Amino acid sequence: MFFNWVYKRSNIQILILLVLFFVVMLDILPRLLQSIPALTPTQDSTRLGLGLFGSIITLSGLLIGFLLNQAQSNFREVQSLVSQESGRINNLDRLLTRYGDPAISQIRKELFDYMNSIVNDEWPMLVNGSGSTKTHMLWRGISRKIMSLEPITNRQTAMYTDIIKKSEEVAESREARIERSAVRLPGLFWVVILICMLALMAINTLFLPSDSFFFGLKILPITMGALISLLVITDQPFKGQSSVQPDAFYKIIESIKTRTE
Repeated sequence: MFFNWVYKRSNIQILILLVLFFVVMLDILPRLLQSIPALTPTQDSTRLGLGLFGSIITLSGLLIGFLLNQAQSNFREVQSLVSQESGRINNLDRLLTRYGDPAISQIRKELFDYMNSIVNDEWPMLVNGSGSTKTHMLWRGISRKIMSLEPITNRQTAMYTDIIKKSEEVAESREARIERSAVRLPGLFWVVILICMLALMAINTLFLPSDSFFFGLKILPITMGALISLLVITDQPFKGQSSVQPDAFYKIIESIKTRTE
């Protein structure tokens, strides 16, 4: 698919690629179409083009602005989920450290392995909207060991309730992250954008060639290409150069390494 291929490119390459695409679509193709006798522009066609152009470009701009806002909201939501999940794992490790049971050391070791599995095994799989079986099995082992803890003192009993609650939150956070890893704009929106661009291409064939016409055909595709490249770059949070990174997990991994109490 196009999107799988384009996300392997850098942001600058995506920008250049889409600008060139729209230069061809909105500048070169209209001038080629005008060479067809049936599509030769006239004064009447120019007036029609001027009447249609403002409405189509306004609607296209509003649509792209709306989609950019939606894509940015999705991106920020995923970033928030990642930060929240890492924070919950950190809180769980802190509670385990203070629990005061020899069995905790093994659970903490497995929790450390679990976090490393998230960033090394599971993170690359989020590109396809799926989780890692290895990471899942590591968490299952941790969950079973936590459930098998038997608090003895009143302090351990009170902390055990918090540990169970926090472990459930960690599991929910992972599920939410995997679920939202596949978030993207519906394909119908891209179809509508393409229809709008085709309409602009058709309208551009209506204008009689002039200096202002020639200059306008250079500004329009560059602007559209830049806006839509930004939309593509931010559309899928776990794909591309600007994808969500596991930096929050790396910070917690370093904290867990040095935590003794």
